[in-house]
Amino acid sequence: MKRPKVDTSGTEAAQKAVAEAQAAANNLNKNFKTDLQTENISNVVAGGSADLVGTEASTTRKRRQSGGLSSSLGIS
Repeated sequence: MKRPKVDTSGTEAAQKAVAEAQAAANNLNKNFKTDLQTENISNVVAGGSADLVGTEASTTRKRRQSGGLSSSLGIS
């Protein structure tokens, strides 16, 4: 006599969902235990070279010599 095959996909899906929920809960618990009281301090190097490079790049950039939309449409 053959034994009927039982569909266990629902049970397996539920077990997978429980395992994922447990992993998420563990991750949240780990994050809550993390010390977030440290100061957020940026490290700034004195000299201002980045600002200087930006200024030079914008002043040396050449504009296009085309007329723009009005000349494209033939409007004078």
